[in-house]
Amino acid sequence: MLIRSAATRALRTASARTPTLSAESSVRLARSMGVRAMSALATNARSAGDSSSSAAADNRHLLAAASVFGLMAATAATASSISSNTSMEAAAKARPAQTIKADPNGVTPKERGEHLKPEFNHPPPRPDLPTYSMEEVAEHAEENDMWYTFRGGVYDLSFFLNGHPGGAPRLMMAAGQDLEPYWEVYRQHFRGHVVDWMEKYRIGNLPPEEVEKAADFEFGDMFETDPKRHPDLLPAQLKPFNGEPKIERLTEGYITPNELFYTRCHLAVPDIHPKEYRLIITGKDMKKHKFTLEDLKKLPKHEVITTLQCAGNRREDLHDRNHKIFISPHWVIGAMSTAKWGGVKLRDVLKECGIDVDSIALGKEEFPGGVKHVQLEGYDQDETGYTYGGSFPIEKAVDPLGEVILAYEMNGEELPRDHGYPVRMIIPGHVGARQVKWLHKIRLSNKPSTKSYQCKSYLGFAPDITFEKDLAEWPPKRLDQGPIIHEQPVTSFVCNPPQNATIGGKGRKEISFKGVAWSGGGRKIERVDVSIDGGKTWTAAELFKPIEQRYNHHWAWTQFHKTLPLPKEAQEKLDRGEKVELDIVSKALDSAFNVQPENMDPYWNPRGIAINHWYHVKTEVDPNLEQDEVVHHELEKGFANTPSGGKFERAWGMAGWYLDPDHKSDPKMAKGMQHSKH
Repeated sequence: MLIRSAATRALRTASARTPTLSAESSVRLARSMGVRAMSALATNARSAGDSSSSAAADNRHLLAAASVFGLMAATAATASSISSNTSMEAAAKARPAQTIKADPNGVTPKERGEHLKPEFNHPPPRPDLPTYSMEEVAEHAEENDMWYTFRGGVYDLSFFLNGHPGGAPRLMMAAGQDLEPYWEVYRQHFRGHVVDWMEKYRIGNLPPEEVEKAADFEFGDMFETDPKRHPDLLPAQLKPFNGEPKIERLTEGYITPNELFYTRCHLAVPDIHPKEYRLIITGKDMKKHKFTLEDLKKLPKHEVITTLQCAGNRREDLHDRNHKIFISPHWVIGAMSTAKWGGVKLRDVLKECGIDVDSIALGKEEFPGGVKHVQLEGYDQDETGYTYGGSFPIEKAVDPLGEVILAYEMNGEELPRDHGYPVRMIIPGHVGARQVKWLHKIRLSNKPSTKSYQCKSYLGFAPDITFEKDLAEWPPKRLDQGPIIHEQPVTSFVCNPPQNATIGGKGRKEISFKGVAWSGGGRKIERVDVSIDGGKTWTAAELFKPIEQRYNHHWAWTQFHKTLPLPKEAQEKLDRGEKVELDIVSKALDSAFNVQPENMDPYWNPRGIAINHWYHVKTEVDPNLEQDEVVHHELEKGFANTPSGGKFERAWGMAGWYLDPDHKSDPKMAKGMQHSKH
C-alpha cells in the first residue's frame, strides 16, 4: 500500500514534469523514473519476501509504474524521431501557468517577508556569467554532474550530492531542473541563507524568456494525505510536518496529551493497515523472522513513562545573526513531551528469534556474529523511495532494565498515525531521532546504520566547523570528531508565564512560575535553580515528579515551580504606576552534577543538536492589569513560542512558509490544523 502511493505520486509528478522538456530530455527523465520504479520493485521484493496480498499488489503497482515510465520514454523517443524541435513554448501554452493562491489566514506583510529587501531570495544580476538554455541545463542530471536553476540563475551543485541534508536521492530527483516548484513544498529553503549560499556556486543565467518557463511545472505533494493536527501544535516546519506544543501547555499535567505531544516527521506520514503490518528482523548468523501486529500483542505487555526530546530542540537559537544552520526543522523550544507507552520489550521479541538475551546481558555469551548495533528502518519514505532509519547500541536492547519496547499504545490508546501507528520503537533515555516510528525492519549488525539520518544529520561537531566551510562537501576531513548523539544533556525551561507575556501587577507582591527539566540517559534531575533577574541571583525551585523510577533510569521529566517575592525596586516601580520587566530563567542539575551552561558559544555546532543553554523568558508586569490577567503577545501570527529572550534573530515567517512573497500559504494546510486521532 505504501509503495503503491509512492508510485502513484511519482507517476503524477513525472507526468507534470515531462511536458516542459524536449523529447530528448523527456526520454532521459522517463527512463530514469522507470529505473527508479524498477529499483523500488526489487527493493520491495527483497523486503517483503512473502506471499501477502499487499506485497503482491505493491509489486503490481510498481510494475505498472515502470511500464508507464517506459511508455513515456518510448513516446518521447518517437516524438523526438519525428521532430527534433518539440518546443517548450508549445508545452507552456498547452498547460495553464502556475497559480499563486491568496493567503486565507490574514498573514501580515512582515510575516510574509515583505519587510525584507527586494533582493531577498532573488539572485542578483550577473551579466558577467554565460547564458545557458533549459535544454543545456537538463543535460546535467547525473550523480557527478548536477545543474539547477532558480529565478534565472544557473547553479552547479555537483559536489553537493552527499552533503545535502535531505539526502542524495532528493538532490538527484531535482537535477537538471528548476528548484522553485520543489521549494513550493519544501519552503524551509526560503529563509534567505540557502539562496545566499547557493550564489557561490552560480555558473550562469537562463535566457530571460525562459526564467518563468523553467519553473512552470508542478511537483507532486506527498504530504497531502497527512493527518490533521491540533491548533496548539505549532508548525516549526509544515512539510514534512514538525510541530511543537505551546510550551505553556506542557505544565497543565504531568503527561502530555497525545494531540499536544511534539510531532517529528522526517518524511510523509504513511497510512498502514494493521493487518498488512509486518516487522522483519534479520541479522548476522540468524534466519529472518517476521511478526504481525497480532504476533507482537501476544507477547507480555510492558509499559514505560518516558520523555522524548528531539535532538535539535531549540535549533533556532543557534541560527542567529552570527551563525547559520542548514538543516531542518528549526525547532524553537517545545520539541519535548512525556507519555506512557505500552508494547512489548525488544528483548522479548529477540528471545522469540532464538537469541539468548539473558546470557548476553550478563556477559556470559557474545552476541552471535559480533553484533554491536540494532539498525532500524521505518515504513516512511521520500519521493524516491528512500526510507527513514537509524541505529542504537545492542547493549541497550538486551538490558533487562533498559525498557526498550516496540510500542503500539500511547497514553492508553493505540498509537496515533503521527506517532508511528501501528508500531514504533521507544528507547528510554535516548534521543528522539533513534526511536523510529512506523517500524518495519530491525537488523542486528556489527555496524551502525548507514542511513543519512544516522551517519550525517545528527553529528556533534566543534564550534569552528560550519556547513558552508566543512560539511557541504561530504565527508568532512575529520568525521571522527563528529560523534553521533544518543543521549542528551541536562536541560530545563520555564513554561509559565508564557514568553513575551504581560501579567497583571495591580497589588502584586510576588510572582509564580512553572517549568520542565530533563536529562538524557536516565539521569535524575536533582535540583532546578531559578532566577527572575536574568541569572544574577538564584534560588532552588520546588520539584514535582509523581512517579517512581530506578536509579539511573529516570526516563521521564521533572516539573518545577516556584513563587518569589518581587524585588523592592520592582515593587516601587509598580507603586508608581510603572511597568516592570522581568527576565525569568532556570538551570537544572542532574545526578551526574551536570548543569546547564549560560550561553551556547562553547558548544555551538552546525547540525544544531544537544542545545541546553539557559532559556530566558521575558515577562512584563503591568500595574494597570488585575493580577489574574495574562496577555500573550505573539511576535508571529499563529506561532506563540520564541527562542530564548523572546525574539527571532533572523526572519522566521513560520520557518520560511510565509517569508517569500511569491509563495503564499497553503489553504489545505491552514484548514487541516485541527486534531484527528489518526
